[in-house]
Amino acid sequence: MGLFILERIIVDIIQECALAFEKLLIYEYHFVIGRKGQLKEFYLRFDKSDFHHILGLHKLRDIAQIQQGKRDKIFDKLIDGSISLKLIQKSTFYEQMKDRIFPLIGLEKMLDDNKLIFRYNEKIQKFSLIKADYLLEGEANEISTFLFLGKRNDDEKEQMCRTFFPAADKDYTIGQPQYTLLKKEKRNIQTGEIIIQYDRMISKPNN
Repeated sequence: MGLFILERIIVDIIQECALAFEKLLIYEYHFVIGRKGQLKEFYLRFDKSDFHHILGLHKLRDIAQIQQGKRDKIFDKLIDGSISLKLIQKSTFYEQMKDRIFPLIGLEKMLDDNKLIFRYNEKIQKFSLIKADYLLEGEANEISTFLFLGKRNDDEKEQMCRTFFPAADKDYTIGQPQYTLLKKEKRNIQTGEIIIQYDRMISKPNN
């Protein structure tokens, strides 16, 4: 018998973004960073509801289907295609979030490759409303992009994606303390498999 593989038919680029983010839900990243002899570590974890803000859907204030209801349920509608690019483009605020769409497809690769981590001090960016603990800079779908992380609850070690957008005229890294990445692991929370993506902490044998 022949082997038949059923693949999901992608409706549009918005659904493609959601499907790309869905792949991250089974993973967590463990970061160990250092600066001036001080070590910090945190875990980046993902939830369906996080997607709403990093794509910029909160900006579409004139689309009831996106602003009403639980964000994880809205994510499910993006996955099955019942909320589509065609609907999103009807918003008068579409221009404020459209630049995030294409880079967001490459978020996982950006995280896999990332080695630039800044401690984010919002007081340095006086004209920004962004609340975050860390700022990651890298390329997402070959576009220079900023990813801001913040704690999900009271535990600073559990971080979530706060916001995400391409680097444009403003460099948010200016004045922010840069940390040295010492170790980064990607763990599949379903299987327990750990991929060590970077490790400067491995002790070297004496010659």
